[in-house]
Amino acid sequence: MSGEGAAGGETPTLAGRVVVDRDACMGSGNCVHWAPDVFDLDDDGIAVVHGDLAGNEEPVGVAMVNCPTSAITLVDT
Repeated sequence: MSGEGAAGGETPTLAGRVVVDRDACMGSGNCVHWAPDVFDLDDDGIAVVHGDLAGNEEPVGVAMVNCPTSAITLVDT
């Protein structure tokens, strides 16, 4: 999977587990906009993962590319 993100960036090929760095997240909500089946904002306005990467690789890739603080990463499972 590879494609163009909304900001014109190349979306990465994804495999693994999605992780949000809560210290880096500024709560912009971009991830929720691009991948609402995977991300949500908690009561503090910080992104949390609430869904699976499987079947959501493209929107998660777009969310990663468009995260203003690069708080979204993947870790090997």
